[in-house]
Amino acid sequence: MFYDNFKSACERHGTNITAVLKELGRASGNTGTWKMGRYPKLDIVMEIAEYLHISTDELIYGIGQAPYSETQNNELPIDNEWIEIISHIPADRQQMCKDFLRTHMVVPEKYTDSKKA
Repeated sequence: MFYDNFKSACERHGTNITAVLKELGRASGNTGTWKMGRYPKLDIVMEIAEYLHISTDELIYGIGQAPYSETQNNELPIDNEWIEIISHIPADRQQMCKDFLRTHMVVPEKYTDSKKA
């Protein structure tokens, strides 16, 4: 449900729904209808997603729950655990984590199978 996804995204970013809507210059009066399962207009969803630096799919479906998010065009499946872990990395540490992970993208030759046919 949109409201729950919005609330969860806000919590991960250290804010709340009211603060985000206020920052965007939007009234918070419709949040009650969102709680009951209604969706805001697309332009509002897009503004919220942009403000929180997340996809509109995450707001609409939830993390990794979009109907086409499992595999598409021979891509690897989305691992929700990775998404959950990554979403909790503080902004000031994200680049350091990316750099660390890049160093582990290639298996060093000493760990590869040395027996070649």
